[in-house]
Amino acid sequence: MERQYKYDVPLFMCWWEDLIGLYTEQELYEEYKDTNLYDVEEQIGWGGWSNYGHTPDLETFQEVLEYLKENDDCILNTQFISHNMHIVRVI
Repeated sequence: MERQYKYDVPLFMCWWEDLIGLYTEQELYEEYKDTNLYDVEEQIGWGGWSNYGHTPDLETFQEVLEYLKENDDCILNTQFISHNMHIVRVI
């Protein structure tokens, strides 16, 4: 069965070298909580890029999620990159 998402819940597309997926914030946490993605001490920083203007560089994945959730104008046009992971908000 296909997954269905509510239009008012932020949805993120994440991709790595050989994997791509759509996730809610909760799904991201459940899937990757035991990896270094949520380990603040292992973070190497996140570079932001947007078609529409300045995007800050952020230190942690948690900061990236908060920035993407708080800024509706980021939907589909702002991505963050750290090492081999990309993330963009799609809803």
